[in-house]
Amino acid sequence: SSGINAEYGMDEIPDLLSPSQPDKVRIGAADLLLSVTGEPSPTLESVLADKRTLDAVWGCLKELSNKKLSVLAAQIIVNLTSHSDTLHTNTALLIKALREGHTHLYNSVAMVLSNTSRSTADSLSRLLTEADVSLLLRLLSSGQEQGYLAATLGNIALSEDGRKLLCSHLPEIIPLLTFPGNLIIRRNIARLLRNVSMDAKNHLILLEHLPMIVYPLVGPEELAEEDEEKLPLDLQYLGEDKTRESDLQTRTLISDTLFQMGGSYKVREVYRAEGYYELLKCYDQWEGDDDARERIQNVIYLIIQDDGQVDLRREGELPQGHETQTEVELVGS
Repeated sequence: SSGINAEYGMDEIPDLLSPSQPDKVRIGAADLLLSVTGEPSPTLESVLADKRTLDAVWGCLKELSNKKLSVLAAQIIVNLTSHSDTLHTNTALLIKALREGHTHLYNSVAMVLSNTSRSTADSLSRLLTEADVSLLLRLLSSGQEQGYLAATLGNIALSEDGRKLLCSHLPEIIPLLTFPGNLIIRRNIARLLRNVSMDAKNHLILLEHLPMIVYPLVGPEELAEEDEEKLPLDLQYLGEDKTRESDLQTRTLISDTLFQMGGSYKVREVYRAEGYYELLKCYDQWEGDDDARERIQNVIYLIIQDDGQVDLRREGELPQGHETQTEVELVGS
């Protein structure tokens, strides 16, 4: 790429990326473009403003079977979408790369979707079909990418269309809340559920999955037999090997979800009737973080207070700090 940099100007990059050029030239030009889009700079701004260059990069990505070139193109787009909220993206092409099994592109495509979904949750949720969501969830469940698809789905859940789309997939989503060995997936699935719970009409749908939402907060404690018997079967007698979720932010997001759900009377009835007070009290006593304890105590407060005295958070308010997944960029060497 240094030879190309010395011999040509940036305005010639689109021609160098053209299919009429030998692969060696195209890959060198893409390599150069990757290196100059990794950090904010006047060059980056000029790339973002140059339709010819952007079209040429997307053109390289369309050559999905050209592994080296398409990977570089995808990495360039990761960088560009991390620095621009308005960059037009070819969502259909990104989904096609995933659906056709181009595994060399999975992580970069997932990062692009994650980046773009931060600012386009509404439009992206309208572009995705039920089949697309099932595809993303299959890839997550199989561990074929690092977890940025979970971040994408969490961001989509900020829009009403996105929440509606995701609610029909909760049986596929909920198991990812305890996905082993991948913190990014667990945290973003917890964020997805919290975002879904911000809409009161979803509370009864989430209630069907309540034992598995609470499960990560449960430890190895032994309750009195009468308290244990009140619990749903999935939460009874979990044994001394049961461990709690290790990630503080995931635990906090689950508590926020339980609090939002508790805004519905039918959910509070279940909290009380099925013994959730004892479980959550044990978690509260175990939790070492003051903010996390305050959040679970808010849930406990909903359970023990008379309904006439419950002071619920105003509907639709997002707790600070968890709204969207932060951008991802790949800085070229």
